[in-house]
Amino acid sequence: MRDRLGGKMKKVIIDTDCTIDVKGCDLDDAFAILFLLAHPDIDVRLITTTFGNNNEEVTYRATEKMLDDLNIDIPLVKGGLYSNEAGEDIKKEVETNDDIIILSLGSSTNTQKALALGMDPKKVKSFVVMGGITEELQFNKKVMDELNLSIDYLSTIYALKRLDNIHIITGNNCMKHKYEVPANPSYKSDFMNYLKPSLERLTDEFMDEFGESKLVVWDALAALYITNPEYFVDVNKNIALDEHLLRGYLVDGTDKKVNLPEIKDNINAMECIVQVIEQSN
Repeated sequence: MRDRLGGKMKKVIIDTDCTIDVKGCDLDDAFAILFLLAHPDIDVRLITTTFGNNNEEVTYRATEKMLDDLNIDIPLVKGGLYSNEAGEDIKKEVETNDDIIILSLGSSTNTQKALALGMDPKKVKSFVVMGGITEELQFNKKVMDELNLSIDYLSTIYALKRLDNIHIITGNNCMKHKYEVPANPSYKSDFMNYLKPSLERLTDEFMDEFGESKLVVWDALAALYITNPEYFVDVNKNIALDEHLLRGYLVDGTDKKVNLPEIKDNINAMECIVQVIEQSN
């Protein structure tokens, strides 16, 4: 399949803990999913759900409802701790397609299961992750715990040890690129209008908890690395795959070389993401 410029489209598996419309939970997964679906150069092959923002049942139902509401026909498979189905489907997709990129937006559980079930790690083009921290995450001096790498840290270690071409968009790097929901937003696309109620809800919740109205749309920034790696500066780091990951810390070590991309200062990342979504219909 070719993109609009005649180049080869990027094939992506999205592994998500999407919780759009779930009170008290984030919407960044939904933002990332809709951005990639809207992007003309991306071929989303499969969406799998896992735990993180909430449990497996909640994340699956939230993702299923969003896809149904927007009439999006993409294979969706429920995964997590209690099922191997998502791992099996990730393995199958990687084995039957060249150059698959796995975008991990929740726990690493489904990727770990795919590998444990025999997926050849060398057939994965790249493993792009949103998660991990290099220092404390603070909003107005209030600490936010890391989630994605730490919630099933043994699966994280298992996956990172076996995969190559790993790109981790850390929480610290995301903090520099926030999104302020416009007052009385007037979006033109179906996708942004679908996100709008959750954006307004989350803005209120974020203000109540952290005293800040600007949102960090973590997962969408990881998705941007797939579509536009030229917007980032690569920062290679040798890390330890050890107990520090229980709290999501990526500390210096000799176990694995990974890339911790940082968005360039002259890039308005969220403006780029919203613009792509707004042009989708």
